[in-house]
Amino acid sequence: MAAQAGEEEVPVPPQYKPQPLYDFRNAPDETRGFKVGVTKYGKQGTKRKLEEYAEQVERDQEDMQEADGEAVATAAAAATRAAKRVKHNVLGAGKASGRAEWKVPGQRAGSLRNPKLSTSWEKKMAVKAEEAAFKERKREAVAARKEAAAEARRRREEAKKRKEEARAKAAVVTRVSAATAKRMMKSKKGRKLLRTGDAP
Repeated sequence: MAAQAGEEEVPVPPQYKPQPLYDFRNAPDETRGFKVGVTKYGKQGTKRKLEEYAEQVERDQEDMQEADGEAVATAAAAATRAAKRVKHNVLGAGKASGRAEWKVPGQRAGSLRNPKLSTSWEKKMAVKAEEAAFKERKREAVAARKEAAAEARRRREEAKKRKEEARAKAAVVTRVSAATAKRMMKSKKGRKLLRTGDAP
């Protein structure tokens, strides 16, 4: 499209593709998606086509029923042939219980276990003894710790008692009169300093 005189040409990106133009002037005025002349049974005026389609469906169903009947008949014939097969006399060929000699003897449930997923009795007992020994050592360690804590507490109490006795021995004792004692009883500090005569 050539640019007119006095107008600059607008640059067009390289990925631009011109879109087709549609003329909607003669389009129907119905709502979007409305199809003209279409019903739920098909297009209007196509009754013959609908009848042909129904006949085709019926023919397909009949063919399927016939195929099923043939399959049932074939299965019945095979069963009849199998039933008519000559049975050999195998009386006395197997064991007393009726199990044939060619069958593989059964295995005990204990022999079916995976050795990688299970442990032997000796290994289980060893693990159990190890756990019991660990619990015993733990119990002894806890008892020893409690005993050590009790001993330390007893030593602290004895040291505190000796300290109090030494302080009482070293204290300077002054005999006071009853009036002074009465006056000292009026204050908290004085009450702490008072001791009876028999007290150390």
